Amino acid sequence: MGFSPPRFRPPQRHRPATMRPCPSSTSSHSENGSWIPAFGVLVLLLSAALVGVAFVFGTVVSVGSVGVRKIAFGPKQGLLSGSLPPGFHWTIPGYSTIYEVPQTVQVVDFDRDIQGLPTSFGSLDVPTTDGTTVDIDVSVLYRFYSGAGSESGRRHGGPADLLNSVGPTNIQWAKYISQVADNELKRALGALSTVDFYDPTARDARVQVAETALAEHLAPLGIKVESILLRRYTYREEIDQAIFKKNLQELESAYNRVAGDFAEAQRDVNKVEADGNVAIQNLDKKGVSEAETIRSEGDLYRRAKIADGGLLVAQARAAVDKQRNEVLSRAGSDVYVALQLAQILSTLKGGIVSNADPYDLESWVKKLIGPEVKARFDNTEVSDAK
Repeated sequence: MGFSPPRFRPPQRHRPATMRPCPSSTSSHSENGSWIPAFGVLVLLLSAALVGVAFVFGTVVSVGSVGVRKIAFGPKQGLLSGSLPPGFHWTIPGYSTIYEVPQTVQVVDFDRDIQGLPTSFGSLDVPTTDGTTVDIDVSVLYRFYSGAGSESGRRHGGPADLLNSVGPTNIQWAKYISQVADNELKRALGALSTVDFYDPTARDARVQVAETALAEHLAPLGIKVESILLRRYTYREEIDQAIFKKNLQELESAYNRVAGDFAEAQRDVNKVEADGNVAIQNLDKKGVSEAETIRSEGDLYRRAKIADGGLLVAQARAAVDKQRNEVLSRAGSDVYVALQLAQILSTLKGGIVSNADPYDLESWVKKLIGPEVKARFDNTEVSDAK
């Protein structure tokens, strides 16, 4: 017999008697640990089944949109008029479908920069009344109604009308709105002339006309036009030259009208000035004539008054002479005269008076007063005597 070495056996560890589980407790722990994983698996299976059912038999309408249910066959076949709010809604494959219609503001752009704005439909070429063409960049802002009804006295459709008339996709909606907006904008803005585009009041008024017409056309389809924004309009080079020449002609015409009005006004001023000068000259002549008349009347009045004064003086002197004569004709007057002559003679100095009788009054009177005055006195006395 050959020798075989003994096998190595690891040392066995002996558990204390208190640590050894009894058979009854071991079986109970194994039963409790087996049902927990089974319950979890069941929950997972149920969740997966619900998710599968929801995926197959349900649709979620996203926030900011409304849903429209379409029935493929049966009593309610077609699009239902009511709209579905955001959230989960049931569907049956092959029987019902839900379409989403956004409620946020949408934009249709007419822009010449198609590369920078791929969704643009290009600029609008608007023909004007004077035969030119204006390139216009414009944006149409719109949204979809959540249901049929009326607003501001205008009836409008809902999402079902939109899907029935236009289609279920955003591309179809934008294309349809762009076609209608193209027609209405060209019709409204085509009523302007090339020069009228420079007038913001006239231009904005025609944009408002286009906006109203577009809203009337799209409201029955459940589309609300928020605004039309005219962002840019340009002319071609030859159009700019034609506009410049036309504006220059209009300015020249306006200048000629103003110059004609000024010349007419200047003629009126000259006429008024000439009439004023003639009136002034007439007034000057009239004033001189009236002054001469007043002066001559004054001279006449002065002469008349002088004549009246001379007459009064002559009458007064005649009265004085008469009174003197009366006095001298009374008794004792010769003595008075002699006394007066004596005083006069006493004042004479130098010279010799000869052949003079101091009592010859008549000769003294002739010598003193002269023969002419004496003759006048004599005549006065004769007339008084008469």
